[in-house]
Amino acid sequence: MHAVFALLVACGSPLPPEGDTAAPVDPNAITTTARPDGRSEVLAATLPSTGATLMFGGNDGPIVAQRAQARFRDDTWIFQPGVGWSAVDAPGPSARGRYGVAVDAAAGRALLFGGRYRDADETGDYRLFKDLWSFDFASRSWSEIDTGGGGPSGRYYPTVGWDEGTQSLYVFGGATNRDPLIIEPSMDLWRWTAASGWSEIATTGTPPSTRTFFGSAWDPAGKFIYLFGGQVGDFSSLAFQDTWALDVTTGAWTLLDDGRGRAPSTRMHAGLVWDPDAARLVLFGGHTDIGDGNDLWTFDPAQPGWDKVLQGDRFTENGLGCLDNPSEVPADYVEQDLTAPERRHRGLLTAWGGSLWIAGGMHSECSAYLDDTWRFDFDTAAWVPLIDARTGESCARRGDACECLCL
Repeated sequence: MHAVFALLVACGSPLPPEGDTAAPVDPNAITTTARPDGRSEVLAATLPSTGATLMFGGNDGPIVAQRAQARFRDDTWIFQPGVGWSAVDAPGPSARGRYGVAVDAAAGRALLFGGRYRDADETGDYRLFKDLWSFDFASRSWSEIDTGGGGPSGRYYPTVGWDEGTQSLYVFGGATNRDPLIIEPSMDLWRWTAASGWSEIATTGTPPSTRTFFGSAWDPAGKFIYLFGGQVGDFSSLAFQDTWALDVTTGAWTLLDDGRGRAPSTRMHAGLVWDPDAARLVLFGGHTDIGDGNDLWTFDPAQPGWDKVLQGDRFTENGLGCLDNPSEVPADYVEQDLTAPERRHRGLLTAWGGSLWIAGGMHSECSAYLDDTWRFDFDTAAWVPLIDARTGESCARRGDACECLCL
């Protein structure tokens, strides 16, 4: 048993769901029947002491031509390892997706900044947010702590991190366009404190080329923001595969890996998280230039270089076309690793207790959302399915003998 789980068994979880005082003893156990519906554009905020993970809102609009239409949610869920999902019945931020989240571990809270919203079935500009909210894990309640006066402009896909030592929230980048057809990436860095509000921080060194849709992670011990990949925002240029670090204390950029050697393939929306137990980055899936992925990688910033943990599905280089539809995805588009979760991007991802936990997300080739939950055990190097998907999986993964990949 991993040390963190052993501690929970010995001392009991200080945050049992719905008032249950029993400590979780089996990371593969699911004792609840509730689960969030499939969706994308969500992020995880995990409390280190218990593994309790917050998921808020997101988007479950219809997927057309591999792009999700707007239908945003405002519900709040908690996943507790060894227990499962539970809904939080408390008012909070307005419906939105593509926000940023951070964890203030000492205060037992998550911080949510920004995001975007548009009414379902509407076209035109999005509403962008710049408000800051706090979620208290113990009371399971939300409170708005900054309405967005001054500071960074409204944006979606910001990278957010909390520094305990200086009681500061850092916000980097994101996209500031309201018009969905004209992407406007931002590469600015901001700091917020309760005492002094917002201030912009100048960065130094050679920064990454301007981009959006990158994978990002926050290292609270080193006070680094890490970036992987991304794309310029025109939806047609090839994505990037380089890896960068931004030291928020000094504002200095460092290129850690140029992507020319052993590295994950070019992609947008890479699932990137910081693993505090192993002091490394973990990357899962994302939307590659060929299709969604489910490969798994790690990266040690102290000895820069990517290590592939599992390949997952392999693209065969076969073209599209199935059932007389030139755009349909054929069954042999990939060689599937059926022991791995379905390929996806923009789902929930967190590293805790010697494991990687994933839930939900969007599967582009199936034009559907997933509502499953999985755990990857780093000790055994194996995926463990915790909650099976009801939607979004390929024919082979759901055991159907259909002709195309997904129908």
